[in-house]
Order: sequence, then C-alpha cells, then structure tokens
Amino acid sequence: MTGSYALYRCAVLSTSSGSLSGILDRDSPIQILHLNVFMEQQEFADGLEISNEEYCNWRREHLDSDVSTTPPSSEDLLRTFQYLVGQGYHEAIVTTLSHKLSDSADMVRQVAEQVPQLKVHVVDTGTCCMPEGFFALEADRLLREGKNPTEIVAYLEKLKERCNIIFGLSTIKSLVGSGTMARLGASLCDWLGLRAVLRFSQDQLCRVESTSDDEKMFDAIIDQVLKLMQGKNREQFILGGLYTGERDRYRIFAERFFKRTGICLDDGVPVSPVVAVHVGICGVGVGMVEKLEAAA
Repeated sequence: MTGSYALYRCAVLSTSSGSLSGILDRDSPIQILHLNVFMEQQEFADGLEISNEEYCNWRREHLDSDVSTTPPSSEDLLRTFQYLVGQGYHEAIVTTLSHKLSDSADMVRQVAEQVPQLKVHVVDTGTCCMPEGFFALEADRLLREGKNPTEIVAYLEKLKERCNIIFGLSTIKSLVGSGTMARLGASLCDWLGLRAVLRFSQDQLCRVESTSDDEKMFDAIIDQVLKLMQGKNREQFILGGLYTGERDRYRIFAERFFKRTGICLDDGVPVSPVVAVHVGICGVGVGMVEKLEAAA
C-alpha cells in the first residue's frame, strides 16, 4: 500500500447483493458481507452456500413455499469488524443494497457501534446488483489514488442519483409469496400472460410498461436504456448485463441489445440469490451507472 491508503488503513466491504463475488480475484481487498436466504427451514449464505442457478431450480419446484432473506448476521459482522481492528484498520467503508430491499444498512450501523476502534462509513447505495457493486469498486479505486474515506463517501453519495437498473420479468409467479411486487399488480400481469418491464433507481421501483412476449420485453428494456443515455456521452456510462434463471434467455437479449445499440454486454452476471427472491427466476436486464467526472 502507498500514500494515503496506507495512512488511513481503510477497508472496503460490500454486501453480497452487489454481484462482486464472481468477478473479484483472490487478491482483491474488497470483502463480501453475505446476506442469507431462508428456505426449507434452513438458512443459506447468499452466493456462498447457494447460487442463483441453485435457488432458481429449487424455486421452480416450490412456488408455494415460503422464502425470505435476512441481512448479514450480527455475529458475522462483529467478527469481521474485530478482525479488521486486529489487522490494523482504523476505518471501513461498507456499501450495502437499498434499504427498501434489506435491513442490512441498519444492521451494519448497529454492530459498528459495538466496535468504537473502527470508524465505519455505511453507504446505502439505494440500488443492488451491478450498480451496487460499482460503489465498492470505486471506493477501492479512490483509496488507492489517495482519497480519504470522508471524500470517498461524499463522492459515493453523489453517485446514487446516477444509477439505474432496467429489467424485465417473463413471469412473476415466484414473487406472489414474497409480496415484493404486489403493490405493482404483478399477479394480474402474470394472469394476463404479460411481461413486466421495471426500473429501479434511488430506492424507487416503477413499472415502465408491460409487453406480450419476450422479444417486445427485450425491446422495451433497450428503449428505456437508450432513453436514459439520450443526449449524453455514451463513454460516461458503465453498463452491465444481468439475469436471473435461464442463461439462454439472457444470451438472446444480449444479442438483440448489441444489434440495436452496438454495445456488447458480454456474458452478463446472474443476480445473487437474495436478489432473485425479490425479482424472481425468469428475468434479464441492464445495470447502468453514469460516471462522475471527478471525486472532488
């Protein structure tokens, strides 16, 4: 470590819903705080003891079963913070998924009070998936560039309004039990055989439109992405493909996205099981972050 990064000895942690587990290498300093999926009277660590594929396969056969999610346990958080203190860290930046989806941010704040030796900065990103993970990556990058934790948190707060997730659900049957989409009339949409296209930004979930088939759903997602980029420099946007359930559906979507936009989404990243509980097991989408010019 060099410069201010060594001086401040600040750790970076991200909740598992940020989709970083599958892309970080072994040498990455970013630590993952695992949420949990509760199903069949058992608790599974998100992305560690259960994958998106495993959860979706189980859910297809158990649509009537209760399933829920929980934040990282207070015991695990306490052990993690005490470990950081033991390693000589003085501060930590913790990026979490939206409080509308989880109590993780509140849990982290509560446990942090028990470890006064470590100054914990909690950033409730107001989002999840790829945009959430981007917050942790930016925090690590800026620490390496010599920014101090206070400057970095201020920068991340400004980043919140620049994040969007546009996604489509081919079916919402798996969501009826969780109630996540009930206020959006999701059960009626499924009864009519429609696909729901949604936008999640700054803790707010709204319906973009409903379509009759997957192809129209793909186009509606692409139209919304292009609308958000209209009149702006495309180089300022970080885009990431995401999906839940069948990967083949995502591949078809990514090919269509490229043909219409010229932008390659690559292989995409499956949402974490915790996120799948909330968005279902048959969906594709795009995470978007409009970059800030500087961290000042």
